[in-house]
Amino acid sequence: LDEIEFRAVKDTNTRVLGLMKGDFNGIGGYLQTDQLKRIEASGNAKVLDAESMRVMMMQFNTTRAPLNDVAVRRAINYAFDYDGFNKNILGGLVERNPTPLPNTIWGNPKDVQGYAFDLEKAKAELGKAAAKVDRPLEIHFLTGFAQSEQAAQLFQNGLQKIGIQTKVIGTPWPTIVERFGKPETTPDISVYWISTYYADPHNWIGEMFHSANAGTFKNAHHYKNAQVDELLNKAVETTDQAARAKLYEQATRLVVADAPGLWIYNTKWYGPYSKKLQGIVFCPIGNAQEMRTAYYD
Repeated sequence: LDEIEFRAVKDTNTRVLGLMKGDFNGIGGYLQTDQLKRIEASGNAKVLDAESMRVMMMQFNTTRAPLNDVAVRRAINYAFDYDGFNKNILGGLVERNPTPLPNTIWGNPKDVQGYAFDLEKAKAELGKAAAKVDRPLEIHFLTGFAQSEQAAQLFQNGLQKIGIQTKVIGTPWPTIVERFGKPETTPDISVYWISTYYADPHNWIGEMFHSANAGTFKNAHHYKNAQVDELLNKAVETTDQAARAKLYEQATRLVVADAPGLWIYNTKWYGPYSKKLQGIVFCPIGNAQEMRTAYYD
């Protein structure tokens, strides 16, 4: 291709129709499940897909009761319906991701199964807890992000079934990031994503769980664990990738056992393009597409 023309088209339906009619050769931005299925069924366009590196999660404020009790944190991990959200609400267009690290990055321990939806296990963990859940927990979702709100509502439903009351509250991103700065203003539970700022495990496990980052949007748990800090420090002090991978795997196992958050899925990228357009290569950093290799068939 000698030249690529980009057009700004605000309306999603207009973009989809334009691709299906052949007015556009590809469209960007996030599309709902029904729109992707509509494009695939049209016969004139295709939807490319690849597992990305953008993890949807919930971060728990671990500094105050009852979420300063690991048994309570494990209990509520068992109260989220992961398959119901990923497969039913999102139509199976994401991949279950049981740890803070994306499935696709090295350093992610493949033996860690994480938590599954199991209300009996949730109740059993609550029975072990020293802290009592004697107040409604606040679940904050990102205003304007439908999946964030849907996850919060589904979690509310699961928690209610084990006797935990909640309030679901929408908060704009700038506001919630400011609140993360202090433990006393950080919400009990916050629902959002961590994207790929650089393709290294430290982008997730390192920045999300090192105590030096407590109070940032990556470590809104205000999580502090000296053993995890030591492993993460060693991981950035060596250039041997195999050694680093083992250190990140150890740190991840400790974090998952501590349950300072809840990890839901790894994003999949979906690229709607004309069937004539070939050679598009996906890059998970910023969900970019390499177009230099693209050509018409």
